[in-house]
Amino acid sequence: MPTKITQRTLASIEATGKRKFIRDTDTRGFLIEVSAKGKATFCVEKRIKGQASAKRIRIGDVDLVPLVDARQEAKRILLQASQGFDPRHAQVDEDPLPETLLGALQAYTNIKQHSLKASTLNDYNKTFSNCFSDWKSLPTRQLSKRMVQDRYSELLAEKSPAYVNKAFRNLSAILNFHDITPNPCDILTKKNLRVQSQPRNRFLSGREIYDIMQVRSTFKVRVANILLFFMLTGLRKSEVLRLTWADVKEGQIYIRDTKNRKDHVIPIVGLIGELLEDRRADDKLVFGYTESSLRTAVDKFKARHTLKGDWTLHDLRRTFSEHMNLIGYTEQDIAVANNQSGHGVTRKHYLAGQLAKQQLLKKMYTDLESQYRYYEYDHGGQVRKVPENWEPV
Repeated sequence: MPTKITQRTLASIEATGKRKFIRDTDTRGFLIEVSAKGKATFCVEKRIKGQASAKRIRIGDVDLVPLVDARQEAKRILLQASQGFDPRHAQVDEDPLPETLLGALQAYTNIKQHSLKASTLNDYNKTFSNCFSDWKSLPTRQLSKRMVQDRYSELLAEKSPAYVNKAFRNLSAILNFHDITPNPCDILTKKNLRVQSQPRNRFLSGREIYDIMQVRSTFKVRVANILLFFMLTGLRKSEVLRLTWADVKEGQIYIRDTKNRKDHVIPIVGLIGELLEDRRADDKLVFGYTESSLRTAVDKFKARHTLKGDWTLHDLRRTFSEHMNLIGYTEQDIAVANNQSGHGVTRKHYLAGQLAKQQLLKKMYTDLESQYRYYEYDHGGQVRKVPENWEPV
């Protein structure tokens, strides 16, 4: 029934037991849909240019949307329909802003789960939980520069600068992903507030290498095998712990799911082969350690054999690089062995093919084993390149 829709019209709406429509005479296409139970909804009904039939689009509940706003919205929709634009399929923000910071984190990790490694996503969750847990319900746009500055200072009193910087890098990445501008985390850079930590450069000396090799050969300590494996291959902890016997075949070890997502194949030569335990089923771990069990084993190893305890497993990777450099290998050679993909490295080695890479690695591993055995022979004396033509006794 056509009528001019007014406040009096709204007040007179009541349940009639069947659905009805109140069509506005002032704005053609604007109407109220009344359900059998009396629930009233503002609507627009209009044939969209280029389509055969009219479409009805709901604006909102009469009790919630003011009449003046409903009429204005109806005019906007009617204009769009006359231009051939279907308001039902209006372009919406493809990435609607999550309401809270926790929601922003969850949205970020869900969308990034196929492009970032699981360990990286886990790191985002950990740093958020450790540093910003009380901000979980904070509305995303209410994070202020002052809050960022204050929290940064608070965390520095409890945690290392490197960890605090990482936590705020992660948070900043989440906010950038959701197009939060200005990003409140930028205040740390703008005001030069970030405390720069010295990069870790610890690696094992010749004496420490001698100690580990001696413990392995004398006491047959199982964990010494994996420690030497780290030192001889330069592999990352996660890469070694994930190795299964299915990855060991035809004289080679296949390192998959690497940091740069490029498979890394290394030859089994010399001592590397001796460090591998007896072969078991393909699905069994080569070294049989989890991250926690390895940490426990290494701590006991250091304590029991009175070794200096300030080195970490990642320092063993650095030990590999440092002593390769001492032998005389270039940064590019070492980058290839570490499966790092710089432009120069790619051009020099990867484009030459896997055969060239395998020959390089065989020589590097053989030379490094000779260097380590020289430290064992020399009781870890002066750190120097193994003498020419020296042979293990």
